[in-house]
Amino acid sequence: MYQELSEVWDAITGKGGPFEITEVDVRGQQIKAFAGAPPTLRDVWLLSAQHGEADYLIYQDERITYAEAHRRVAAIANWLQAQGVEPGDRVAIAMRNYPEWLLSYWAIVSIGAAVVGVNAWWVGPELEYGLNDSAPKVLIADQERLDRALEHIDALPPMKIVGVRTAAANGVVPWSELVNHGGELPDVAIDPDDDACIFYTSGTTGHPKGAQLTHRGCTNNIMNLAFAAGLGTALAERMGNPVPAPAEDAPPPAALVTTPLFHVTANNCVAHGMTLNGGKLVHMYKWDPLEALKLIEREKVSTFTGVPTMARELIAHPEFGSYDTSSLAAVGGGGAQLQPDLVG
Repeated sequence: MYQELSEVWDAITGKGGPFEITEVDVRGQQIKAFAGAPPTLRDVWLLSAQHGEADYLIYQDERITYAEAHRRVAAIANWLQAQGVEPGDRVAIAMRNYPEWLLSYWAIVSIGAAVVGVNAWWVGPELEYGLNDSAPKVLIADQERLDRALEHIDALPPMKIVGVRTAAANGVVPWSELVNHGGELPDVAIDPDDDACIFYTSGTTGHPKGAQLTHRGCTNNIMNLAFAAGLGTALAERMGNPVPAPAEDAPPPAALVTTPLFHVTANNCVAHGMTLNGGKLVHMYKWDPLEALKLIEREKVSTFTGVPTMARELIAHPEFGSYDTSSLAAVGGGGAQLQPDLVG
């Protein structure tokens, strides 16, 4: 099998292969990269426009298509530019996994600014530290995070504050002002090695550290995940056990977003690939295994990734057999040891 694996690997990563690997100069260092990776996350977002009226973001009874998401992202991007946000600046997002999270995200990265993914569990002093450390020009926050931040407003850096799903408050810009700003997506040149997002570590032994992810790193991660799937498919075919092609009437891929978007799992490993491939992202207010079963059946969810406990809670739920989970093709796990009996 190792011989077959080596042959398949060379075929798909070699010159002209679907996952051709090349070397690029990054800040004076030669590193391996996928030749076919989109240069930036802006390019990923632009490519997703082809999905048109397909469902993109699902939250409770809200449904946003790709076409509508592109309209809103363009408006948000124009509003951000009108506030003086330029390439290299930072914009913080502090909220639950609402649809506004990803709409803000794509607008920010598409104009060359970096997204600061604020840990939604941070309390007031932690928010104060993180916002002073990252110094964003704009903070986009929901009511819970806004309440915590405003308690420390005198200690925060100067910045515009946008309220998402919030009551009116002095000095807080309503989300409606952003999405109604209008305009086409601004044309901005972005270097692949510019920062795309900054996600903070847990800070278990001190202050959290802002881990910087570049556009090149993010887009190559999309390719890396696709490569893992493509390698398995190619190897199965090489071994005489080809994977059946999806039926023509098969529903589009759909992911249940079970972990926070301020973390690489939900953001980089789920949202990026689903967006590029025209899949649905089904959001939850918070993790609940019964609600997850309902959403899997209703939205024909094909994949979800979370900590192993989530998978166990799902399959062990007393009402598991009452819901149609046949659409699930993959259940991933990370962040903790994956117990052997959960591996299928």
